[in-house]
Amino acid sequence: MIKILPILFLIMSCSNTKVISDNSFTIIHKSDFGGSEKPGHLLIQDNETYINFIESLKLDESQYANFLKVDFKTKNVLVLFQGQKNSGGYSIDIDSVRNDNQTILVKKNEIVPKKGEIVTAVITSPFCIVLIPKGNKLIIE
Repeated sequence: MIKILPILFLIMSCSNTKVISDNSFTIIHKSDFGGSEKPGHLLIQDNETYINFIESLKLDESQYANFLKVDFKTKNVLVLFQGQKNSGGYSIDIDSVRNDNQTILVKKNEIVPKKGEIVTAVITSPFCIVLIPKGNKLIIE
C-alpha cells in the first residue's frame, strides 16, 4: 500500500497541457463606400496582396496611417463585403473570432436599416477589414 500511494499521487498530479489559442481580432478599417458590389469575403495572407488591396481602395493619404503593419507569420487580413445596397444604414462588422484547433471561426454581424428608419438615398457598398489569427481553415457565419 505504501508503494502504491506515491505512484497514485504522481498520476493524479499530472494534467494535460493547455493549448493557448489566439481569439483576438482588430478592426483595421470600416467604410460604407468602396467595397465590392457583391457580398463575400477576401482572405489576404501576404504583404504584397495586402498592399495591392489597400491601393485599390483609393483612400486619402491621411488614412494610410490607420492601417497597421501586419505580421503575416501569425496573422491574416480578412475583408468582409456586404455588397452593393440602394441606401445608407447598412454596415458589416465582426462579433467574434474563435480559433478552434487552427480553424478560425468568424461571426459577422450585418446591420440593416430598421423598417421606417430614415436613411440616406445613396448607393453604398459597406466593407470591413479585420486582422485575425492565422489558421488552416476559415469559417464565416
